[in-house]
Amino acid sequence: MSAVPLEVKAIVAVALVLSVARAFLGVPARRAHERLARTLVGLSICLYVLAGEALLENQDGMAGAFVICGVEALCLAAWVARRRDDDDGWDDGGGGGDGPDDEPPTPIDWDAFDRARDGWRPREPVA
Repeated sequence: MSAVPLEVKAIVAVALVLSVARAFLGVPARRAHERLARTLVGLSICLYVLAGEALLENQDGMAGAFVICGVEALCLAAWVARRRDDDDGWDDGGGGGDGPDDEPPTPIDWDAFDRARDGWRPREPVA
């Protein structure tokens, strides 16, 4: 990659950073595409293997191109694996849950909880 001008390297680096940020921090896809995500991960693994082979053959430019394409494939895989209505209870900063269009959460009725707890009796062991 030494034959590539510094400006082009900087543009590629910025594009990679923006792709990673978009994949993990941006708005997720409307629905998850699990098969496509798995296919893209497999493609990126193949691209990394090709990059390794290119390095063994002293083809640094091709290795760099394969690595860049592999990173982009993984970014796309991460983006299509997410979905907007993903609300599994974890705060992943992704889609779904407690947005402006959702209903506000109902408050916990602690008095009802205390009444239920007072009436609870542990099971008797079976003899």
